[in-house]
Amino acid sequence: MNIEDLLRKEVKSIKVYVPSQSIDDVKKNSGISKIINLANNESVLGPSDMVKESLKSELEDIHRYPDSSSYRLREILSNRYDVSTDMIIITNGGDELINLLGTCFVANEDELIMGEYGFSTYRSVAELFGGKIVTVPFRNWHLDLEKIADKVTEKTKLIFLCNPHNPNGTIFTQKQLEDFLKIIPDHPIIVLDEAYCDFVENDDFPDSISLVKENSHHIIALRTFSKIGGMAGLRVGFGIADRDMINCLKRIQPPYSVNFLAQTAARAFLSDYDYRKRLIQNNSQGKKFLYEEFDRLNLEYIPTEANFIFVNLKKDADIICNELLKKGIIIRSGKVWEKNTWVRVTIGTLYQNQQLISAIKEVLVLLNR
Repeated sequence: MNIEDLLRKEVKSIKVYVPSQSIDDVKKNSGISKIINLANNESVLGPSDMVKESLKSELEDIHRYPDSSSYRLREILSNRYDVSTDMIIITNGGDELINLLGTCFVANEDELIMGEYGFSTYRSVAELFGGKIVTVPFRNWHLDLEKIADKVTEKTKLIFLCNPHNPNGTIFTQKQLEDFLKIIPDHPIIVLDEAYCDFVENDDFPDSISLVKENSHHIIALRTFSKIGGMAGLRVGFGIADRDMINCLKRIQPPYSVNFLAQTAARAFLSDYDYRKRLIQNNSQGKKFLYEEFDRLNLEYIPTEANFIFVNLKKDADIICNELLKKGIIIRSGKVWEKNTWVRVTIGTLYQNQQLISAIKEVLVLLNR
């Protein structure tokens, strides 16, 4: 019997996640030794020195199992966000938290609402458990909370609100979220996916933790150390919610899913205020530089509150990305989100941004011949 015949029917429809090419892949295929990766929204400053030192100091203990509850990390976060430790769950990246929510709460025929172009894991979680994804079009590149509210039914189980949104980097405000909460029923679980919130400069960004503490709806705030913490390779994220929801998630979380070194690194990062400041400052400066260059090239882009920019290069996105690969630069094709001439670029260092713009100019000249 073919192994495919043994699959659950829900699994058969799920598409394998296709990441951008790795630096090693590009080096091997292009023969270029120096690669600039601006595809995955990682920290362009590399890891924090404090994080690296903490990892070195703990290597002697990696033969031991990690703390299954990540208590020391939860204790630091509880002080930072002024919530109790039992309102926090530490997960193997934000992906594990999304999967725990699906495993715990989604059943056959449940509805999950998301904006168009949402994170692919939202969709795969829905499909895995027989749920139905309901997508809502953007309004001027922003999540349309009013239309999302209109889509809520008795079957609605999860509402994914990515803020800032990926790939366009737009946000909804505190007032917009409060107005949204006033008009929806209290049964859906609202996932505030705030993976990029540390880069937001808009003062009207929602205070999700306060809304969690108000406990008028089932809200969970998702955060990650992958972006602002410079540790995407270690896979550590967390969720903050009412303790009853956290207890539900802990029932099904695999033991030791967050490894020893990931917990160590996250604790160290939370003490490294200088690294965080430098990364945010680099992002702000890089954003302004790229805006100016895109304006000079007469390219449409979406003003962003994240560490990436969605830009329309007016040519086939895959062709653009392949030509840039030949020059040692990796960016993300917008075809992933059915935007055929758009690309998503991580905001790099000044040098990386300059190299990107120079390469884009050369590629556009080549394709316009």
